[in-house]
Amino acid sequence: MDTVWAEALDEYLTSEEWYSTIGVFIESHCSLFEGEEEYGHGHWNVYKEFVEISEQILNNMLSNLGGDLDSLEKALDEAANTEARGPRDDARKRMVDNLLTFDSFPHFCAMMESKNKNTTYYESQPTPYFDNNDLVNLESMGFPKKNCVEALNHCNGDFDSALQYLFDHPPPSPRSEQGATPSAPPVMDMRQTRSKQPKDSQKEVEDSISTMKKKDEAAKRRRNSTVEEIAQADTEASDSNNESKRMERQLDHMFKRRDELVTEIKDQRATVVNYTKGPGKVSDDSLEELYLFLKEMVHNGEDLGKHKDKIHSYVFARITPDQGTLVPNLLNLMLLEGEDFLLQRNINRLLNGESLAAVLSGEGEGEEGGGGGEADEGGLDFNELDELHKQHAFDLENAKNALDDEAARQRRAMQEKLKNRRKQKIKECRDNGMMGEEINRIERNLDEENATKLYKLDASLKSRNQQMLSGMERKQMKVVEEVMRLNRMLTPEELENLDEQTAEALRQQHARDLAKMRESLQNEKNRQRAALQARLRAKRARALNSSPPPDGDDINSIICNIDNEETNGLNEIDSKFSRQMYAMVQQPTEWFAAAAAGARIKKLESDDEDWMNKLGELHKHHCGALSRMQASLADEKSRQHNGLQSRLQQMRLKKIRAAMKRGASAEEIEEIEEECLAFGARCTEKLESKFNEQQNKIAGEFMLKHDQEMRGVGDSTSIEQMINSEDIFDYEAAARALRANHERDVEANGKVRDEERRRQEDALKARLRGRKKKKKKAGAGDDDSDREEAEALKLLNDQFLLEDYVETGVNRGVVRVLKTRGGTRTLTTEEEKEVAEIGGWDNMFAGGEGGGEEEKGGDGGEEEEKGGEEEKGADGGEGKSMLAKHSEATKVLIKKLQGERRTSHQKLQERLRAKREAKMKELTDGGADEDEIAGAIAELEEEAVKERIQNDRILTLDEHKAIEEYEFGENGGALGGNLNTYELLDEIHSEFKDEREKLQQAMMEEKQRQKEEMKKARKEKRKEKKRRASVLLAAQAEEAEEEKNDKNLEDEVQRIMEEEKKERQTLSMMMNLEQARQKEALQKRLLKKRAQKRRNSIMGGSHTGGANNTLPPIDKIA
Repeated sequence: MDTVWAEALDEYLTSEEWYSTIGVFIESHCSLFEGEEEYGHGHWNVYKEFVEISEQILNNMLSNLGGDLDSLEKALDEAANTEARGPRDDARKRMVDNLLTFDSFPHFCAMMESKNKNTTYYESQPTPYFDNNDLVNLESMGFPKKNCVEALNHCNGDFDSALQYLFDHPPPSPRSEQGATPSAPPVMDMRQTRSKQPKDSQKEVEDSISTMKKKDEAAKRRRNSTVEEIAQADTEASDSNNESKRMERQLDHMFKRRDELVTEIKDQRATVVNYTKGPGKVSDDSLEELYLFLKEMVHNGEDLGKHKDKIHSYVFARITPDQGTLVPNLLNLMLLEGEDFLLQRNINRLLNGESLAAVLSGEGEGEEGGGGGEADEGGLDFNELDELHKQHAFDLENAKNALDDEAARQRRAMQEKLKNRRKQKIKECRDNGMMGEEINRIERNLDEENATKLYKLDASLKSRNQQMLSGMERKQMKVVEEVMRLNRMLTPEELENLDEQTAEALRQQHARDLAKMRESLQNEKNRQRAALQARLRAKRARALNSSPPPDGDDINSIICNIDNEETNGLNEIDSKFSRQMYAMVQQPTEWFAAAAAGARIKKLESDDEDWMNKLGELHKHHCGALSRMQASLADEKSRQHNGLQSRLQQMRLKKIRAAMKRGASAEEIEEIEEECLAFGARCTEKLESKFNEQQNKIAGEFMLKHDQEMRGVGDSTSIEQMINSEDIFDYEAAARALRANHERDVEANGKVRDEERRRQEDALKARLRGRKKKKKKAGAGDDDSDREEAEALKLLNDQFLLEDYVETGVNRGVVRVLKTRGGTRTLTTEEEKEVAEIGGWDNMFAGGEGGGEEEKGGDGGEEEEKGGEEEKGADGGEGKSMLAKHSEATKVLIKKLQGERRTSHQKLQERLRAKREAKMKELTDGGADEDEIAGAIAELEEEAVKERIQNDRILTLDEHKAIEEYEFGENGGALGGNLNTYELLDEIHSEFKDEREKLQQAMMEEKQRQKEEMKKARKEKRKEKKRRASVLLAAQAEEAEEEKNDKNLEDEVQRIMEEEKKERQTLSMMMNLEQARQKEALQKRLLKKRAQKRRNSIMGGSHTGGANNTLPPIDKIA
């Protein structure tokens, strides 16, 4: 390397500008590199700023010498690559190597970190009496904080004067050779051996370092002497050597724990801060809001479990579920900070002269602002609390290891099982002579299936282990909180009560979660059911009120088809939500079972390999039994709900038939529909509430029993006693208690229900009497009124039976679930009879038309009577007499129905004739012309056809019903199966055959006319659709053309911009080349001049012996 560069480096390292700029920069930024395991973008920016400042100063120095950085870099590279030819070259080479190390970012970080470790002259300053913004501004300029505070205090807070003071009194730069590392010695310390300043300045630095060290040592001695003096004073006051030793031991433990807490808080804070880094990071504002929100709740002493919904909504409005682990980390940080605060307060109180007894008892904390009159640590020994923490950590670690070992064992067992299964499958394929490609495909499928099963097993085991550890941590936290509250260690009885509280909290949380899920699913289920029923009700109304109606003359087919469609849709909805409920119940049940198992663990037998196996078996049995019970209860609820809906549909069908039979209008039928819907909603709500009540009660007792078994497992030390039997829960006792409660409720509320029924019957009879009087005034007969009254009373009785169904169905269903042990066994015949005896509502309802499949199958008395009659009918004369009696009764039925049809037809004709005469009289009196009269007559004829069709349908429906009652009644019970309903109907309708054919013809003509109108309407719609499509296509084509033009314009603009960019780049390149050429020419001229100057100086001073230009060795450079 040429001498000119050595002179430049010498001037660079010894200049005051280097010292005041680079030295201040390193000292002000080295604290950022303290204890960092990884360096981020902020540290990189500091490094780039350091490089820029260094290059700027070096460039200024080189410009004075006529050189530049490029030439210097070339000379440095040459010097680094050439071998040394003497001590002078060795010194220069070491200098070059040290300078080149700072081209590396890791070397720079090592230098800054080592510099920070050896910067000992910072001390805490008193509270400043100036604006903090001025202090921040001065620090941003690169001045150390200590000097900034000193300058502001010296200038009474005046910013300009303080800045001038800092420029006039540059801060000292204490340095130590210990801060340099072999790989990257600090550049700023090179000045120590190359400095040409007086030694007084260096002595000031050394004096300041020694002064700071002396102050630090004096502070440590003062603290230690203070502790010793307080301990000695307290010993003399109490005259107790034991008390003094205890105080010393407590102080030692406090200081030791304080040091540990500082490290833990620092690590925990770093963990929290890591959430603000990397992809998907949490913003600083969100982190601050969450910390303050949780800090406020903890400070106010609020129970976090009771405010779970509030915390959930607040937290996940600011972070994603993947970042949910931030919350426990924040709570852990707050717990450590709280413990640190308590330790600091007690240490300060001890150092201030308070007695150890006062500190441990919590006396005087209210006056000191220490948090009130209650003691935080009380008489609790810190060593005992520390031992409790260590024991908890040891138990938790043992549990984790045991759970991991058990999970690994289960995974190995699963792998072995899958491996054997794969071998067996491949062997079967080869034995069957399959081709190689097909075997490879089967192998791939098996591998994918095995990988999926292993993944699911790992996820299940991981979830179980996490929940068990969570239960253990919950219990340990409860123990620590209770110990801190009572200021002493807990007794075994208190620990037992604490376990009960923990288990009860888990049960309550599990019940709340299930209740919320059930409520959410039930609301969605009710919404979908209501929507389906509304759609089908509108469809039924359109079908019944259509003009003309659909093909066929039997309105019963319309109603039955729509009812079947409704039943199928409702059953599908129920089954879908039943599956969803089972799937949703499974997850919280797993959580509860695992957490309860963890909370019940007292002691882990780490030397027993089968301990975790037995615990896993109990956990699996617990989850399975509880899930089966809840799923069985949900299925029974769905079954009861379906039965109630079936009976409600039957009752609604009866009401609609009765209304249509008495000639009700469409509005009245719609009112009946709404009334039935409202009654059904009340019954359904009542069923839901009662079943949920029983379901929660049974599930709560079931969980309590299982939790008690878990407690036995945790307390036991013998593996054999961990699982006593498969039937942990006493199902029979629960069923007996539920049945006894039901019978007691029925007996207590029976009189009230009977009185309510009588009241409703009296009110209905009063309304019917009023309606009967009105009909008599209108000229109606008494037969219709009596029949209407009988039907209304029967429908009211059906409603009473439905209320009984709701009252007793729930208890009967729950008893059935308990006796089947959650669906794991089948009931015997005696048990079925015992369950059927509860309430007896099935048999009561079977007497009406609403009897379901269960009632028909359960009542076998009628079948036995029919069988007996058939046996009697097979014996000689009794059989013939029965046939004759049956034939005679059939003829009577036909004559009766023909008479009713004839009477109804005559009444309809009279009503139509009276309506026609009244209309014609109205038109004649009004002076209507012939066209108006002809139009009115046509309208009357159309209405007459509709009314005759409606009347024929109602009569046919009644005839169907009468034949069915006869077929399964007293007279037709034995031979009802031989009846042909349609032959009887043809015989009944033979008298009205011509009229029915005319009605059919009119219906067909009206239907044809409606079809033609619909065709015309569809043609018009298609034309309109084509017209709109053509307009839309034209608009789309125009829009596409505009987009194409816009795209072409954008492409042209982009092309022009790229050409301009290339031109600018070319021009810039040419300018850079011209500048480089000029710099090179300038450097050659300067080098030539310096060479000439050097030769002249050598020739003029050769007689003096020359100058000593050898550089000092590099190890002298600081």
